[in-house]
Amino acid sequence: MIKDEIYGTIEFDDLEERIIDSEDFQRLRRIKQMSVTNLVYPGANHTRFEHSLGTAHLSGYIAERVGLKTDEIKKVKLFGLLHDIGHTVFSHEGEDVLKRHIGSHEEIGKKKILHGDIADIISENYNPGEIAESNIVTSDIGADRMDYLKRDAQNTGVAYGIIDLDRIVHTLMMKDGELCIKKGGLAAAEYLLVARFMMFSTVYLHKTVRIATAMLYRAMEGAIEDGFPPKRFTEIDDEQAMAVLLESEKGRRYAEGLKKRKLFKEVCSVKTLPEKLEDELKEEFEVIVDRPHQFFKPVGFKVDSENGPVSISEISNLVKSLKTAEEERMKILILASDENRKKFGKSIMAKAG
Repeated sequence: MIKDEIYGTIEFDDLEERIIDSEDFQRLRRIKQMSVTNLVYPGANHTRFEHSLGTAHLSGYIAERVGLKTDEIKKVKLFGLLHDIGHTVFSHEGEDVLKRHIGSHEEIGKKKILHGDIADIISENYNPGEIAESNIVTSDIGADRMDYLKRDAQNTGVAYGIIDLDRIVHTLMMKDGELCIKKGGLAAAEYLLVARFMMFSTVYLHKTVRIATAMLYRAMEGAIEDGFPPKRFTEIDDEQAMAVLLESEKGRRYAEGLKKRKLFKEVCSVKTLPEKLEDELKEEFEVIVDRPHQFFKPVGFKVDSENGPVSISEISNLVKSLKTAEEERMKILILASDENRKKFGKSIMAKAG
């Protein structure tokens, strides 16, 4: 039994406990869920470990509510427990740098589920290949998203991620093997998507978080250019990785800025910036150009209706409006050290237009 900050007491069986106690899973205690966001929201120090426990608990609960058989419930819960086992250091922010070298955290995680110590534990009860991706975990209204929104909101102290989890879970259903929501849960599902939009817009992509993340990218890229093997970032934790970055000739400048919270500053923001001009700005003024991440992905989950399941995007004007709202908020940040901003700020703004 484990006391969780969101769900209270949650329980795991012997097999799940052995996985939790494995070296790979314990490493998640030292991988921050929100990477460098704690430089802006000091409480954002929770980790992939507690998120994985919470996702497992919620996955099993949903699987039971929608009527899966006992054996399938256990497999869904195991996937929920292991869905982030492949995360590199610094969570998604680290993955953005590393995935072109070693693949996504889903690909890395699948290898860990199929081979190695965790696979050996799973094999005592199941074929590891049976612990496959489940939309109960990964759906837009799945356990992963619901857990991280509530957990991230609670630890950052913002109200944006508050969702009616109980209402959503009690109106979920399986239809032709696909997770969907009853019409009575539509408003709660809409609010979840609005909450996700607000968390990205105001927390995950807060301007200062973007600046810190851009510096982290440069520090990691510098360490790799200096010869540090990208695969090693899947084996060490955040603190060990920061020590590597601080020793990197090319990455040290940015890592020291993160350690001391001496961050680059915004010189200006623009809606568009040709790549040729971006290269010129970098060469002449040593700026960082941070292009925004597109965060509002197409919403795939369905709402059960009199005519069968239909995409929420087809029946919800609120969901349709989120894409437009995202596009209006997207901007390219041009960043410089405090010294260079004071020295070249006007020249940078004039050249960037």
